[in-house]
Amino acid sequence: MKRLIVNADDFGLSPEVNAGIIRAHRDGILRSASLMVAEPAARAAADMARDNPALDVGLHAVVCRGRSLLDASRLGAAVSASGEFIDSPVGAGMRYFFDRSMRAAMTDELRAQVERHLELVGYLNHIDGHLNFHVHPLFADILVDLAVEYKVPCIRLPRERVLTTLRLRRDHAPRKLVESIIFRTLSRRTSRMMANRGLASTDALFGLHQSGHLSEDYIVGVLDRVRDGTTELYFHPAADIGGTPPAAEAQLEVEILTSPRVRDAIARNEIELITFAELAKTRLAA
Repeated sequence: MKRLIVNADDFGLSPEVNAGIIRAHRDGILRSASLMVAEPAARAAADMARDNPALDVGLHAVVCRGRSLLDASRLGAAVSASGEFIDSPVGAGMRYFFDRSMRAAMTDELRAQVERHLELVGYLNHIDGHLNFHVHPLFADILVDLAVEYKVPCIRLPRERVLTTLRLRRDHAPRKLVESIIFRTLSRRTSRMMANRGLASTDALFGLHQSGHLSEDYIVGVLDRVRDGTTELYFHPAADIGGTPPAAEAQLEVEILTSPRVRDAIARNEIELITFAELAKTRLAA
């Protein structure tokens, strides 16, 4: 059986992102989203989620390129005086790896993000990370512990079949290959910890290597290559709602998610659309 979770990251980042996600859910194939709980539009996103109860909203944990919940004085070099996390993914990753004195403060920050999510949404079935920082060695340890403590059943593992993506799109091949080595290594470590603690993930994932460069042809190609088991396909959609227009690539993702051709590919390949909540129930039943 082929099962697919279609997820949108960055829920709560802006009104444009919120609008794109809700349109893709109501009019398209989107079933899940991941909430950035400290961003300006987070509360509005939670209100929209309550109006759309079939949308399964998880936590998009933020430790880079986003806002913190805790006061900047408690997070030290991880944030600016205004509470903005380090902007450079490479710089942030290195700092978090070598400065393990940050562990206690970042544990408090991520716990605060989990609790804010529960306050805003009322449930939590899955955790992933902005820029996939949740599989960084420091944060994977913290988030696996928090998932067990708060009974969150699923965590994303960003392990994409890079050769499949390269067969569909050969652009940026060196970057994709380096990403694949890094994230497969980190996902392997995280997967072992999750298995030992009874946490679930999908069997496969797409959305990592082609992020920001999606097309309808690429998504149809992925759908034609989905294997038995459960696959996550994630997006970053946003809609133009009359203010500052979001990036054209984000607007295109809304069109892809609502495309009749994409729906036809799902039907043709006999793919069942599910959520992380349904994945958790299946794994528990097994």
